[in-house]
Amino acid sequence: MITAAWRGQSLWETHDISGLVGSAVWGYPAIMALCRLLTGGGWLAAKTVLALLAATGAVAAYGLALTSGRGRKRAAAAGLMVGASPSLLLWDAWGLKDGLVTSIVLWSLLVQTRARFSLACVSTMLSIYACLYLRPAAALFLGVALLARVRFRREYLVGSLVVAGAAASFVLPRLMTLLGLVESLEVHNGTSLGFSGGYGSQNLLNHPQYLVTLLLGPFPWEFGPETAVPERWLYLGTVIWIASLFLGPTALRRAWADTEGVGRAAVLGASAYAAAYIATFGGAFYRQRSLLECMLIILVVLYLPLSPAKAMMRIHVWLAVIAAVAVVHSPHLTPTMWSKWLAVCVMGLAVPLALMCSLRRGVAHRLRDRRA
Repeated sequence: MITAAWRGQSLWETHDISGLVGSAVWGYPAIMALCRLLTGGGWLAAKTVLALLAATGAVAAYGLALTSGRGRKRAAAAGLMVGASPSLLLWDAWGLKDGLVTSIVLWSLLVQTRARFSLACVSTMLSIYACLYLRPAAALFLGVALLARVRFRREYLVGSLVVAGAAASFVLPRLMTLLGLVESLEVHNGTSLGFSGGYGSQNLLNHPQYLVTLLLGPFPWEFGPETAVPERWLYLGTVIWIASLFLGPTALRRAWADTEGVGRAAVLGASAYAAAYIATFGGAFYRQRSLLECMLIILVVLYLPLSPAKAMMRIHVWLAVIAAVAVVHSPHLTPTMWSKWLAVCVMGLAVPLALMCSLRRGVAHRLRDRRA
């Protein structure tokens, strides 16, 4: 309907589009309509254009790595991890906006890192305004990341004035509207519908018991008939996310020390986004988590001080711990309470045996080295 109106030379205002879409966050349907208008084709042509735009996020990740002083190998790895992210590929294939939002965030971070501060302010404010119609929490990410680059110097004064003026004119009025729509969906004028934020969403401040779901879900060890849904494609992404969580603290410490590159700005922006995510939807609303997954993977690839071999050894140990949790947690692997206790006993015996074997192997290597 938006495309047909534009083809008929009708210039709609924002309240017309929001009333038609049924939400104040109407940016993605409008972009889809614009792509369909420009390509002159159907939804497949429009979605292909948006998929190509989303794929440029991999190029932005590559540029961020080089700008932050990382080598080409790490830069290529960061680009490939973004371009081949299972979560982003799945949501993009479903025709959703996560790949596009991630691409906007990455390009904005690249401009913030490479451009002069005044130009970075103008670019970031445009991205923030776009994100307010796509996903407001991503606008919070960009705003906090920009503030992390502010220095008390004369050349930063112009950029600060640009940010203050643009925020007062464009962002604050829009932000007040969105704050009034938290956990609600406004249709036309004054008609509200209940809105839970999607399948399985849970506000973690009110439901802290869903923290494990946030950190480890969707659980890749559940293969019952009720899990025969497309979300199974997220299991590979979950494994990468779980591995990144273990390597994250070490990488984040080095990223925080990088004030010239993307490190500290990305850490602060991702923290603000995570806080908004936990306070609003959280739980099993994995689409909102995809931006966090992407940023954590980039920071791990760029700032992890370990060699790939040592990193993989630590990941194997961590995934073994998660596998032990999975055996006890899954109703398909251990369906009864007796089977759960048996699994716990077996794993309890396996750990000291593995330690003894590793100690014996270490002693044998030392004796061999002394003889040599």
